[in-house]
Amino acid sequence: WTMAISPLVGRRGLLCVLMGVVCIATAHAREVDADARPKVIIHLFMDDWGFGDVNSYKNQKTTKVKTPNLDQMAQDGTMFTHFMSASPVCSPSRAGWMASRFPAELGIHTALPCADCAAHLDPALPLVTTHLKKHGWATAHFGKWHLGAGSAKQPPPTPSEYGLDETATFNSAADWQSPDWPPLIPGCWEPRAVGASCNDSHWAGHTATKVTDLTLDFIQRTTKKNASQPIYVNAWHHISHATLNPTDEQLSVYPFEQACRLAATAANQTTCAHQVFWASQTDADTQIGRMLQGLKTLGVYEDTLIVFSTDNGPEEPMVFPNGAGSTGPLRGRKRSLYDGGIRLPLIVHWPRGTPAGRKDASLIGGVDFLPTVATLTNLPLDPNERANISGDDVANVFRGITSERKQRDHPLFWEWRFAVAGPCWNEAPRYAVMDSGIWKLLFEPDPTNTSNMARLELYNRQADGFFEQQNRWDEHGEDIGKSLLALGQAWAANLPKKPVATAHGGCGAYPLSPNHDCQN
Repeated sequence: WTMAISPLVGRRGLLCVLMGVVCIATAHAREVDADARPKVIIHLFMDDWGFGDVNSYKNQKTTKVKTPNLDQMAQDGTMFTHFMSASPVCSPSRAGWMASRFPAELGIHTALPCADCAAHLDPALPLVTTHLKKHGWATAHFGKWHLGAGSAKQPPPTPSEYGLDETATFNSAADWQSPDWPPLIPGCWEPRAVGASCNDSHWAGHTATKVTDLTLDFIQRTTKKNASQPIYVNAWHHISHATLNPTDEQLSVYPFEQACRLAATAANQTTCAHQVFWASQTDADTQIGRMLQGLKTLGVYEDTLIVFSTDNGPEEPMVFPNGAGSTGPLRGRKRSLYDGGIRLPLIVHWPRGTPAGRKDASLIGGVDFLPTVATLTNLPLDPNERANISGDDVANVFRGITSERKQRDHPLFWEWRFAVAGPCWNEAPRYAVMDSGIWKLLFEPDPTNTSNMARLELYNRQADGFFEQQNRWDEHGEDIGKSLLALGQAWAANLPKKPVATAHGGCGAYPLSPNHDCQN
C-alpha cells in the first residue's frame, strides 16, 4: 500500500495512521553533527504523567490536556514510543535514571522511606551526576528528589556526595530543614504541610515556575563565569503528583463549563479533578516553553540536550481524586507492571545532535541513561563501572544513527512487591521481563510454593498492539515464554528478600492456573 504525499503538507509534517500505529513523516530535515557533544544537558522529568498526557502521544478521546510546547519539542526532536521506566513508582524510577541499575537490586522497592528498603540512593554507585562532575561539569538538581531524605538523627548524604554543585529540592532533607538541602521555594519545606510550614496555598502551582527559574539562572551564571563550562541539570518537576493547587489564572485555561460538564453545579461545585489536573499540566508545559526560549536567549539552545520523560504512569483516582492522568490505550496505571504503569513518553531534543520530526519504536529503558550520556559526552565509563550497570548505551539511537532497535544488549527487568491500587484488571503479576520490543513476560510465583508459578502472562506487542489483553502463554510458552521466565527467575533470585511481597492475584483468587488470564 502506498500513499502520495502532497507538497502542500509542508514543513509541519504529515500525520498518518497505518495499521493502527500513529506515525509521523516530516520535512523537518536538518544536518545532524555525528561528532557533536552537548554543552548543556537537562533531564526534564515530570511526575505521574501517563502515555496519554502529552498531545503527541495521546488518543484525542482520552484527554483534552494542552501541551503545545512539548508537542513542538517532539516535532523538533525525536519521540520514542517504546520507552519503559525502571519502575511503576517514584523513588525506584528515579534511582534507575541516576544509577542505570534496576532499583530492586539497590533495595529501593517503593517510595522512600520504606521499611526494609535502602535508606537512600548510594552515592558510591556510578551516577550520572558524579560521573559528569568528576569530568569537570557544573551540576545542579532543582525540584523533587525522593531518593532518601533521612532525618536529623540519621542525615542522608550531602548533595556534594551526589556530585551536585547546587540544589533546591523537596521530598529530600529539605523537608526537615537540613542546611545542606535548601528547599525549592524558600520558607516551604514538606509540600503537603501547606499552612503548617508554608504560607503558599498554591505551592504546587508555583513549583514549575520555580524549577524553570532556577534552571535558567544556574545556566546563565555558569556560562557567564566560563563560557565553555559544560552544564548538567536535573529539572525534576512536582507536576502532576498530588496534591495539586493550581492558581485561578492556571485554572482559567480550562473553563469550568467545558472541563467539568459532569460536575455537581447544583451543589455549588466550582472545580473538578480534570480541570485541576489539566491546568497543572498545561502550566508545566508553559514553563517548559519559557525554558526553551530562555536557552535561546542565553545562546545555548542548539547545544543543549533535553531528555524529557516522567517517573511512572498516572495516579489511580481511587488514591487521589485529582489523579486524572491518561495512559492512552494502555492497561494499568501507577504501581502496575502492565504498560500503563511503566510505558511513558520520552522526547529527546538536541538541535545539533538529534534528528527532528522523528518517531522511533526502539525499546528504551529508564536504566539506559548513564551509559548513553557517557557516550554522548565522550566521557566513557570505567570498565569496572560499566560491568555493573544494567542499561544499554543508546547514544546512536538518540542520534538517529540506529533506529527501530528492538533487540537489547541487556534485558529489562521489573519488580513490584506491594499492593496495586484500583480495579483488579490493573493488578499485574509481581515480576516482568523483556529482552526485545516484541515479547513481554509477567510472572507471579505461587505464594504457597515459590518454585511454581501462580500466573504467567506472555504478550506479543507486535501482534496485539498496546492492550495486553491476549495472553499468549499457551501458544508460545515453550518457544518464547520459558526462556524469558528463566531470565526473570535468575534475576529475581538475587533480589533482597524483604520487604515481604504482597500476592498479586489479579481478578482471580489463589490458587491460579499457570495460564491464568485475569480478564476472565
